[in-house]
Amino acid sequence: MSNKNHNVDRQMALSYSGPLPPANQFAEYERTLPGAADRILALAEKEAEHRHQNEDAIIKKSMNLGVRGQIFAFIISLISMGVVIISIVAKQPIVAIAPTIVALTGLSSVFINFLNKKK
Repeated sequence: MSNKNHNVDRQMALSYSGPLPPANQFAEYERTLPGAADRILALAEKEAEHRHQNEDAIIKKSMNLGVRGQIFAFIISLISMGVVIISIVAKQPIVAIAPTIVALTGLSSVFINFLNKKK
């Protein structure tokens, strides 16, 4: 019988989620490079601040778009209502049907958006 050598290779991978490593790795960073823990904490704090600023900007832009859409819908509704009134005064009620539909659609969308924002 021959004596064969069997080599076994093992690999281990560590992963974590979040801005900071687990406490044991965090301590190892500090032992390896003094001051590394403070630098890692500062980096995590800067990242969190940056993320909050971006979220605030996105929320403000979203609100501005919503308000702008409501204003345009209201203006279109007012113009449509004006056309309806002029059509009725000019004794052409059939012409008033399309602007009436546009006005009602615009006003209802403004109302629905308002109700959805309250939730």
